[in-house]
Amino acid sequence: MERIAIIDLGSNSIRFIIMQIGEHGAYKLIYQEKKSIRLAEGMTLTSRLLTEEAQQRALNCLAVYSHIIEVQKIKKVLAVATAAVRNAINGASFLKRVRMSTGIPMTIISGKAEAALGFAGVSHTIDQKDFLLFDLGGASVEISLVKNKKRIHSISIPIGAVTLTEMFQSSREVNQDKIETIQRFIQNVLSKVEWFPSEPLPVIGIGGTVRNLAKIHQRAVNYPLPKLHNYRFTVEDVFEEVRMITGKSYEERQKISGLSSERADIIIAGALVIQEILRKAKASYLTISGCGLREGLFFHYYDPIYDKSGEKQHDMLRCSVQNYLDTLPITYDFHTKYVTATALAMFDQWQKVHKLDPRMRDILAAAARLHDIGNLINYYSHARHSCYMTANAHIFGWTHSEQVMCALICAFHHGYSGKYLKANGQAHILTAAQMRQVRILSLFLAMAEGLDESQEHCITRVICTSYKAAMDLRVYTDRENFDVPAHATASFVKDFEKTFHLPFRIQWFPGSSHRNELVEAAQKL
Repeated sequence: MERIAIIDLGSNSIRFIIMQIGEHGAYKLIYQEKKSIRLAEGMTLTSRLLTEEAQQRALNCLAVYSHIIEVQKIKKVLAVATAAVRNAINGASFLKRVRMSTGIPMTIISGKAEAALGFAGVSHTIDQKDFLLFDLGGASVEISLVKNKKRIHSISIPIGAVTLTEMFQSSREVNQDKIETIQRFIQNVLSKVEWFPSEPLPVIGIGGTVRNLAKIHQRAVNYPLPKLHNYRFTVEDVFEEVRMITGKSYEERQKISGLSSERADIIIAGALVIQEILRKAKASYLTISGCGLREGLFFHYYDPIYDKSGEKQHDMLRCSVQNYLDTLPITYDFHTKYVTATALAMFDQWQKVHKLDPRMRDILAAAARLHDIGNLINYYSHARHSCYMTANAHIFGWTHSEQVMCALICAFHHGYSGKYLKANGQAHILTAAQMRQVRILSLFLAMAEGLDESQEHCITRVICTSYKAAMDLRVYTDRENFDVPAHATASFVKDFEKTFHLPFRIQWFPGSSHRNELVEAAQKL
């Protein structure tokens, strides 16, 4: 087991995480802390000095992190300083003070490196091929153009939420003239980015300002998921938020639900930068990434050792599910693989009946692998526990809706429950079409689970056929007695008939000498 401390000394905040890498390279976050220290306070484009007060705030915070690193006996520390220290005349001397007083070896990274690390944090955790990425900090904004998951262009521009606020004195109330002045300044800066896409592209944002905009939106719409990463909302909603924020006084901004009070003074400048980037990109939506530079630092360390092929990035959802499972003390992993293979066989063979998108196969596979994790809490109601754990798991490569769908499929792996559905507040984000997909996929999972009720893996093969007037499930077993799976699956016959509006029949073929196709398929998962 290995623990790694990662510190991102930003212009507004210091962020500190500890990642743990276990057997087989399974990793997880085990500690996180953030402190607003306003290191860039007092700096402008012309005054490039870190003030003594700002330095002392940073040193005090880093001393705390240094103590935690010592107590946790962490040997690997990845610590970087970004725009404020990079642009400061006294940046290098400040880092010497950091090393002497805390023992933390900190490196100043270039704007290009900062953009690369931010991109790494996003590309490992959001499964998007083509997009425009921005990372807005306190003293700079990094913008990258990504095509086919490759960073084509990047630029670091020395304007940020803190420095712009000080430059235009926008921490308190602002009038329309000042807003337009700031907008013109930002537009002028962005106009110099020659490779800005002419065609609309998805836009992904990193940074405290964009996360706060998302939190405000989530509170306004009563969003039921406590999750920001990969949250998406319309540009129209973003612009409406910016109008609302810029129209309020500092005291009023402090009371905005979802807005951190410590960011109320710098939110106007930051929000205007985001607005102009979205406007220039002709974007329809803004997607939030909760992962950025820190996670990029981690993957920069992790990949050459544990993921040389890049599989975890390119087969994101499947690998992320497996990574999550590998962090849990599970002893029944082959059973879930066997159930997964059985459920996928049904999905594939009944494609003409259910007519679901191939993406739903991935969601079914994830649910089948995760459906029993609730046993770690308690066997009783373990399907509901699996639902909760899945809905809150740190798994990458899917949308919020897909994660909720997967969680509900886990909840219904012993059968559908309308009562539980009504009690589940997160289900409200799903459409009627998505709920029908949940019904179908949970049926496949429930049937597959029932077929391996005894966990003997005695079903060697399933043949799923459909006609205009009926659906048939032919089950081949490696023994004569099939009472257990027959008893466990009998109750699902009516559910299939109700869902597909067709007569449904299970036929049993005991004592099959056929090779165990399902075990073979499970072994490949």
